[in-house]
Amino acid sequence: MEKKERAVSRKYVRKQFGTIGLLLIIYALFSLHFPLVLNIFFQESAPDIVNDKLMYYGIYFIIIVFGTVIPFFFLRKIFHLPLKKFNQSISASFVDLFVQAIVFFVVCIALTYISNLLFSYIGMEGKLISGIGLSYDDANLSNPLYIFMLILVTPLLEEYAFRGVLLNILSRYGKRFALVASAIIFALAHLNFAEMIPAFAMGVQLGKTELRYKSIQPTIVIHVLFNAIIYGLCVIPASITKYMAYGIAAIVFIAAYLIVSGRYERIRIKKLHKSKTTNIMFYTTPAILIAMFLMVLHTVLFAYIIGR
Repeated sequence: MEKKERAVSRKYVRKQFGTIGLLLIIYALFSLHFPLVLNIFFQESAPDIVNDKLMYYGIYFIIIVFGTVIPFFFLRKIFHLPLKKFNQSISASFVDLFVQAIVFFVVCIALTYISNLLFSYIGMEGKLISGIGLSYDDANLSNPLYIFMLILVTPLLEEYAFRGVLLNILSRYGKRFALVASAIIFALAHLNFAEMIPAFAMGVQLGKTELRYKSIQPTIVIHVLFNAIIYGLCVIPASITKYMAYGIAAIVFIAAYLIVSGRYERIRIKKLHKSKTTNIMFYTTPAILIAMFLMVLHTVLFAYIIGR
């Protein structure tokens, strides 16, 4: 029996994309811009809160969690996307996911180096890959709440929002289109322009993993491992930092071996002929453009505040 398809009008699809854009605008305002405004207020009017790192990151924890979960929760409800749709049990072993994390790490490190080299000419270098609403600050890497948010909370929120909800909703209009679109939104949500190139690559790879296993469980594990590796590199004692290059080189060789030996599973997503029309409609929807503009504006404002 042939699978039946239901044709929908462009007006209907545009309306659907408009709804997605509206929820992304709410996300950008509450999860990205509001913490930035609050940080400026704390710096100027409540320095005691800034100095109290437990309270400072506790407030950020609440804002980022609710600012991410609530808009994507409504997005999931509006599009009737059940949790089981992207949270199924998987058969992949921890070793398989660790292999994926190592390869992702090497790719992102390489792209970060290239991206930093390009953006260094305008003074906008990044610090590896940072999570939404957070940046790697050497002065706070010993704060337990900061570490908890960095290694566990951020991956959980990002995978739920971008690979769980957004990717699955957009997949109704083509998996290749959904993969790229969700990765672009994910990249724009980061704090530094230099981080966006490797973040986009990471978004694509994690998106492929979700589409492969139809679950965000493996992407959460990979993302947690990835952030843990980054954190480990950030806290290496100064006395042995000169050996970091050797460590990264070793990881690169391990990744190369894993790929050559066949332990790394390369995931490919088929391209649909109609994806070009879908792309045009998505990226010309006013609400989507406004949401993307707000994310870029957040990055510009963050760069300005850091540079003051």
